[in-house]
Amino acid sequence: MRRFAGALLFGLGVLSVVAAAALAWLVVPALERVPFDMKPPDVVVNAPDATFVSARVLSDGTPKVAVERGTLRNTTGIKPGYKDAAALDGKLAGNTLIWNVYQATDWVDQQVPISRAESRIALDRVSGAAVAWKGQCYNDVKVDKQDTTICQPGSITFTGQLYLFPFGTEKKTYQYFDGTLRRSLPMAYRGTEKVAGLRTYRFEQIVPRQDLAADDETVTGLLGFLAPKAKTATMSYQASRTLWVEPMTGAIVAYREQQHRELTPDTGAAIPILDATFQYDKATADTIVDQARDGRSQLLLYGRFLPIGLLVAGILAAVAGLIILRRAPRPVAPAPEPEPSAVPQG
Repeated sequence: MRRFAGALLFGLGVLSVVAAAALAWLVVPALERVPFDMKPPDVVVNAPDATFVSARVLSDGTPKVAVERGTLRNTTGIKPGYKDAAALDGKLAGNTLIWNVYQATDWVDQQVPISRAESRIALDRVSGAAVAWKGQCYNDVKVDKQDTTICQPGSITFTGQLYLFPFGTEKKTYQYFDGTLRRSLPMAYRGTEKVAGLRTYRFEQIVPRQDLAADDETVTGLLGFLAPKAKTATMSYQASRTLWVEPMTGAIVAYREQQHRELTPDTGAAIPILDATFQYDKATADTIVDQARDGRSQLLLYGRFLPIGLLVAGILAAVAGLIILRRAPRPVAPAPEPEPSAVPQG
């Protein structure tokens, strides 16, 4: 009986060690991949007391373009492109998300739409970075009366991080995409801070002041309302971004972006056409923090606590089993029966 118990303990110990290895090498890597069926929450950022240009038609039919002040709200909605992802081949197959992204910026105080945009992007499921894909596109131009847009494949090349950071984010510089310049720029690690009780890495990106390429129609339209005496003008742009990333999941749990744009006519002073600081609204911040906390808990449970517990328990059980086996009395072989002695025949 003691030998049976020792063998059982040893076997259970070996199984526990194997289970710990399976969790660490099979289950956790599967958890560190964004699921295809994950529907990201709508992300809302607000910019109170912002300066911006509003173009609208008044109730009497008169067009009005003016520099206004008020609260801007930008809403980003994401719909996973399941069919597009399933159709990928080669290295992208099984490793890539396709997201259809819709953005709307509105003047909250007057309930006036400021801009609309649509994009389609391919993201790596582990790193969260954009990957090369022929279907990626971007459009922020109205094309019909229904205020819809047509996103033409190949109209943009997304690179770097946009909506996610890698699982296991490191303390280093990443490339982060700037939607205005349409290219990625360095975003540097600047320190570790707590956000809603979560340990996060703070990253910062500085976009230095620079001229923006603008089509003649846009510049002429702005000058007609904002600087009618000018004949030409240049547009400039500068920005800074600060992101707080939960490193285990790569979730951006807090966000701040400052943008400044100016129209500088050939006569007169420069005109600020955008000066705004955007941050998550409370609902967005709470949702993303809760998701990051849940994801972190799962990774810790399956990637650290359970494997360590199973490994320790398995080693202890195996050692205990071996000790019992060694101390168990060996079965005594039965003594051989004496052979019958030969009886002399009389």
